[in-house]
Amino acid sequence: MRRIALLTIALICCSTLAFAQKQTQSPTQTAITFYRALKERRYIEGFHHSVYRNAIEGLTAAEMRELEPEFARTFTSIPAQVEGKGEQISGDTATVTLKFAGIDEPQQVGLIRVSGEWLVGDAEMLAAVKQQGRAYFFNARMSVNEGEAAEMMLRMIGAELIYARKFEGRNAALPELIRLGGVPKDLESGEASGYRFTLTVSADQKSFFATAVPVDYGKTGKLSFYADIRGVRAEDLKGRPATANSPSYQPK
Repeated sequence: MRRIALLTIALICCSTLAFAQKQTQSPTQTAITFYRALKERRYIEGFHHSVYRNAIEGLTAAEMRELEPEFARTFTSIPAQVEGKGEQISGDTATVTLKFAGIDEPQQVGLIRVSGEWLVGDAEMLAAVKQQGRAYFFNARMSVNEGEAAEMMLRMIGAELIYARKFEGRNAALPELIRLGGVPKDLESGEASGYRFTLTVSADQKSFFATAVPVDYGKTGKLSFYADIRGVRAEDLKGRPATANSPSYQPK
């Protein structure tokens, strides 16, 4: 009876070990699983195979719903067909070469091994995610939005300079700049990239200034922007508009 019990325990242990080994994916398998899951909008599953797992698994259902549209815009462009073309492993890091359908050049993807499991990403990004936790994706979104808002302000300045050269030093209101293609039609509603934009032209049309504030402070952005002929200024004003006295914008 004792021998049967010991044999049963041994079989269970072997089965558990075999299951664990089966579940441990190679770097190539991990990378392909990661991209396929994101393509198919299985974001929690996909990010679980990356250094972003702590950021995604800490999100509430409401936060996940808030981020899903941006995930969709980002990842739906991933080709449906992807295959591995080789991998190189060096200690706890790996580089996988993947061939995506419709993309001529093979793409290289870096991975690191954490607790015996391969994850898409690198040690630096893993450390950033550990530090920021569930705020990581919102912080990343704000950083992107702030960069795009600053770029939009520069486009406004450029469009006004071109308009002034053509129309004897006069400046144009936002609808006119949009009509002429100086700034994108995205600004017709006054909102773009998580920011609310305004463009003010003086009564004599000889000067202008523009502002941009986060639509939802702390979620779509933190910096407020101000722009005029002298350039772009920005500071964190808790959602209030920046002014001509705000410091010059310094890209991160």
